[in-house]
Amino acid sequence: MGTELSHLCKTSLYRAVFSHDRDESVVFLSADSRDDARARAAAALAAIHRLEVQEVTLSNLASFRELVDIGVSDDEDMRIFELAWKGPQVSAWAEHPLFLINDPSLLGKWAELYADLAREVALAAIDRARG
Repeated sequence: MGTELSHLCKTSLYRAVFSHDRDESVVFLSADSRDDARARAAAALAAIHRLEVQEVTLSNLASFRELVDIGVSDDEDMRIFELAWKGPQVSAWAEHPLFLINDPSLLGKWAELYADLAREVALAAIDRARG
């Protein structure tokens, strides 16, 4: 565990999945409530993708606390990036998320995750090369 998420993230972070044109994107944002998160995400995504707000489809909207409660990583802050599990192991992580929040700790945590994942891939390749 390196980076610790800020108080802002721990008290107001939400994650949602945005579906558009057969693509799905994970979106992180700060909001005062679930309804506020849905409204803010829809407005921002509508502007980004040149859609009407009512055309924005969001799913799996969850707060920081909800994400921590369902996650399995030893580092609780890392759980916000978990998308799927096989038993006690994470089988899918958020890839290329859209951060609609300007919080350095969140960006740092995501960078930490991908550094860890790159390290695992490199070590596996070294092990395969050794035979």
